[in-house]
Amino acid sequence: MNQRPRDPNSVPTIAERRRLLEANAAAARFFRRELLRATDGWVGEYLRRGGAGDLLETGSAWAVGHAPDARSRLVDHLRSRGFDLETVRRAGLGLLNPEGRTVDRFRDQLMLPARNDGLEAVGFVGVRRGVEAPYYSTSPATQVHRRSATILGVAEQLDLLSEGAAPVLVNDPLDAIAIEQVSRRSMCRWAGIPLCDSLLSAGQARILGTHAATDTAIVLLKDDTAGQRAAVGFLDDLTRFFPRVWAVELPNGQSARTLYSSGDGLQRLHDALMCARPLSDYRRARTPRRPRSLSTAEPPLSDETPSL
Repeated sequence: MNQRPRDPNSVPTIAERRRLLEANAAAARFFRRELLRATDGWVGEYLRRGGAGDLLETGSAWAVGHAPDARSRLVDHLRSRGFDLETVRRAGLGLLNPEGRTVDRFRDQLMLPARNDGLEAVGFVGVRRGVEAPYYSTSPATQVHRRSATILGVAEQLDLLSEGAAPVLVNDPLDAIAIEQVSRRSMCRWAGIPLCDSLLSAGQARILGTHAATDTAIVLLKDDTAGQRAAVGFLDDLTRFFPRVWAVELPNGQSARTLYSSGDGLQRLHDALMCARPLSDYRRARTPRRPRSLSTAEPPLSDETPSL
């Protein structure tokens, strides 16, 4: 007989919370191992094509992984590590199929750990293959996970953020990684934070404010009216923690990833990030205006010699 699902809004005991966190941590290690075992699959090609091939190295700070295309590979792995099926389901890692068996929730996806304000892995965002654009899936609400209270990319770039790098909000994880790479090859001014088709929440803004040692946040605008309107909605939450909220527009049809991968992309993306205008300007009707540089000019960058 199937047990009634645990209410995700109920408060777990200390022991229950610890066990759910352990299950998510074990899943993150499993996904990472699966990716490193099969770097020639579509996920590895997706990362290399997007200029993020470094994430396939064992020393990468980005603990991205791959959920295998199998019915219960993760569930079987977690059971072998001593996790019972109820814990696997309560952690958001497994679900009951029509036959009443616990199977993997995520299959054949690029996996990114979603972390809480203590930077503990409490869930995941999965990237599915799409024809034109990626499709994102997320862990369900659990006793330790709410998407609005988790964030991606902060733990991986904590060194940048703690030294004053401004968080740059983007949608695509590959755009975030392109911004990080430019940052580490220049003056470490930026840290790319991917939202993966979600709107910024007050909880996410608070996590950024807790871990970023700067008064500035930047929003990378989409080149469409709807995207810019959505970005303006970030202002109220961001300004509670960042007195200066800037917006950056890229050339039409370009993203941070495509710009970085183009000829002289390192310099072009760097220059684009250096030119910004207040995000509040987009609350009013747009008027032609020259973007302001965030600081004085720098010498041209080199793709060969990072300056950390």
